[in-house]
Amino acid sequence: MSGGRFDFDDGGAYCGGWEGGKAHGHGICTGPKGQGEYSGSWNYGFEVVGIYTWPSGNTYEGYWSQGKRHGLGIETKGRWVYRGEWTHGFKGRYGARQSMNSGAKYEGTWNNGLQDGYGTETYADGGTYQGQFTNGMRHGYGVRQSVPYGMASVVRSPLRTSLSSLRSEHSNGTLPQQDSPAAHPESLPASPTITRGGFALSLYADAEAGKVKKGGLFRRGSLLGKLKKSESKSSLASQKSRVSFLKSESGISSAASDATSTASLGEGAEGEEYPPFESDIDATTTETYMGEWKNDKRSGYGVSERSSGLKYEGEWLDNLRHGYGCTTLPDGKKEEGKYRHNVLVKGMKKRVIPLKSAKIRQKVDRSVEGAQRAAAIARQKSEIAAS
Repeated sequence: MSGGRFDFDDGGAYCGGWEGGKAHGHGICTGPKGQGEYSGSWNYGFEVVGIYTWPSGNTYEGYWSQGKRHGLGIETKGRWVYRGEWTHGFKGRYGARQSMNSGAKYEGTWNNGLQDGYGTETYADGGTYQGQFTNGMRHGYGVRQSVPYGMASVVRSPLRTSLSSLRSEHSNGTLPQQDSPAAHPESLPASPTITRGGFALSLYADAEAGKVKKGGLFRRGSLLGKLKKSESKSSLASQKSRVSFLKSESGISSAASDATSTASLGEGAEGEEYPPFESDIDATTTETYMGEWKNDKRSGYGVSERSSGLKYEGEWLDNLRHGYGCTTLPDGKKEEGKYRHNVLVKGMKKRVIPLKSAKIRQKVDRSVEGAQRAAAIARQKSEIAAS
């Protein structure tokens, strides 16, 4: 095996072992004008184990196979660090991705660079989701636990109504049209309490009753989840380079899966002072949802309960009460019946007499039973995710 220094047409260089016209043994390869480098071991032109540093400053330290990250490795990308397994160039099997600027974190199983299977998300404000994921989104059964209302992140943008998981959208990082608030204005929460991470319940079943009243301000320090653009990708070597083993960052990173994940766990600016939107909420109020999730939102059967005593058991759609269910108010009174986008359309508000319709009663009871079953399954899935 020979060795030495080799200079390439684009300005890059390789210094190290060489055999059969390929990098072999230990060596360092730098990109044009000294930008970016790989330092480590080689096997006939392919990286084996070492450290890649891109022009952006991002790094990967770990194992490779056939020119792709494969095995255990650590990726530092912007303010995010991923530690775990890689499969054919993608985050795969099991790993943890965490923000260096906050406590935002996902730990669990991955597939093709996306959260898939079971995992735990910890948001910047300290709230958590434990349960199932599919294709980077909360999907299946899971438990979402908020922090006290006064600490919960303020969600200013409609795009963050679920305080977004570490999900991927499309490869360009844009929101699919069918999920756009503009495309489905009726899917936006009628209650302003959704503007706090982890809070989806509403004390009132109609918009008029839930209007914000003036006064009663109390300060809530909060963290704001910001949308972050995926960083631009630059190649380590030009097309004129004689070596093919130097990879551009976009070429070997699961860039599509990471495009929106930096926006997902909510971190950043301090919030503002807001009036309490509902009389059962103060700075210490917490909320827990246990049940079904679809495409990152509470959908299906589930139970949501506040520490104030407010509780809903029944059907959900896109983070709203939708279908048959029962809401128990803090004073013990109930409203039961059919909801449409958070508004009770059939049944009795703050029930003082039993529901007259046997059919409605039967449907409400079935939905409550379904919600309780879903909550029990969600607790089981949460335990699996945490184990």
